[in-house]
Amino acid sequence: MYTRLWNIPLILKRMLEIMMVLGAVFIVALPFMTAMMSEHIINEYFAGASNDKWLSFVFLELVAVCCWFILFFLQKLLKTVIESSPFVQQNVLYLKYTSYVCAAAALVLIGKTIADFTVLTPVVAVLAILASLFCQTLAAVFDKAVRLKDENDLTI
Repeated sequence: MYTRLWNIPLILKRMLEIMMVLGAVFIVALPFMTAMMSEHIINEYFAGASNDKWLSFVFLELVAVCCWFILFFLQKLLKTVIESSPFVQQNVLYLKYTSYVCAAAALVLIGKTIADFTVLTPVVAVLAILASLFCQTLAAVFDKAVRLKDENDLTI
């Protein structure tokens, strides 16, 4: 009997769990880490055009929380893929929730671009918008697959 050597969804799920733990530690530790940094390092590498470290800190924390929720929903999605079929209505909801959180992160990044400009912030904002649209597209594809699967289950 052939068994797969690599269970990619399970490996990815474990990686997401590790990133969720490390992300939570980062979110909690960031205020303490920035308090210990010198003003020169913060202004040079951390703050944007306004040189206000606390404004940059707030935006970074908000985006970090959005990223943590994205990891959470992706981990839930992979759990249903591992345990049952990928084409279930719950996965459609997880993809939609992921899309909403990506859009929220994009809004936060657009706000940061306006309030505290850095070169890469608008680039990451555009990537977050694209990720949101991509997740909405995947949710529509999964929804169609769920409907086709349900119709197929009803045929004799």
